[in-house]
Amino acid sequence: MFIEGLSDWEKRRLALILKERGYTAFMVIKHATAAILSAKRGRLVNTVDNRNLTLLDTIVEELYGYRRLPNDLHYVNANPVAKDSQSSTN
Repeated sequence: MFIEGLSDWEKRRLALILKERGYTAFMVIKHATAAILSAKRGRLVNTVDNRNLTLLDTIVEELYGYRRLPNDLHYVNANPVAKDSQSSTN
C-alpha cells in the first residue's frame, strides 16, 4: 500500500477492516491517491476520489488515532504520548 506512517501490520489490519466493511482496499487507496494528486496539482478533486480519501482518513483515525498530513498519504499520531520526563538510573 502506498500509505506512509503505518506499519505493515497496521496496513494489513486496515485492509481487513475495509474488506469487512465491503470495500476493496486497493480501490480505496487508488481513489485516495488520485484525490491527493489532484489537490497537489491544483485541480478539482473528483467526488468519488474525495469520498474514498475521507473514508480512509476516518478509518485510520478510528483504528490508530492517526491523522493525515495535508496533501499527502502520510499519517502521523494526532495525540503523541508524552515521554516520561523521569528516567530511571539503576
